[in-house]
Amino acid sequence: MRKVSQNNDGERGKDRASRRRMRTRTDLLKAAHLAFAQHGYHEASIADITELADVGVGTFYLHFRDKDEIFTTLIDEDFREMHEQIAATMVENPQGHTLEALIRAIFRHAYTRRDLFQIAWSARSNGPVRSYRPHEELLSCLTQILETFENEDVLSAYHVPLMARFMTGIITQGIHWWFENDAPGPDEMAEQALSLLRHGLPEEILTRPADL
Repeated sequence: MRKVSQNNDGERGKDRASRRRMRTRTDLLKAAHLAFAQHGYHEASIADITELADVGVGTFYLHFRDKDEIFTTLIDEDFREMHEQIAATMVENPQGHTLEALIRAIFRHAYTRRDLFQIAWSARSNGPVRSYRPHEELLSCLTQILETFENEDVLSAYHVPLMARFMTGIITQGIHWWFENDAPGPDEMAEQALSLLRHGLPEEILTRPADL
């Protein structure tokens, strides 16, 4: 009986240690998010992260190799979570898996994570950061959707890879807008993008001479 009890105590001890380790890892990731948001990727330091997480620098290295690894983990995990939320929204939407529903869902979830997008874009534009795939993933998703219609001859007059890049640009530039502006909100932003995709610009704007 004593041996069984000792085994159970050992397992409980391992479970507690595992939970503590996971809590510390979560605290470090939350602190990294704050540090990168406050200082930017390149200016934020490991010391900033550990101070916000209230742990020692040595504890940081038990979980992450360096600043790049915690940044990569933060971006990957947060964007994976957002991708799952968008997918769930699409399933719940009565429109189903339509392009319109996808664009609306992207803007709604991106608006709540706009600080994360800003961190990722800033790190990418100012130095060689290994992890940054939202733009590429969005482009791939839109390309796949458009190719479905291309196979049905709906888009026979269009260059599908180019159209996918145009649409990706519209969406990503809308998200960029939120780096410095809170309005318009996600629903109005989606309406602006969808209106441009549905109708384009008024013919008069394209043909009337402009005063330059």
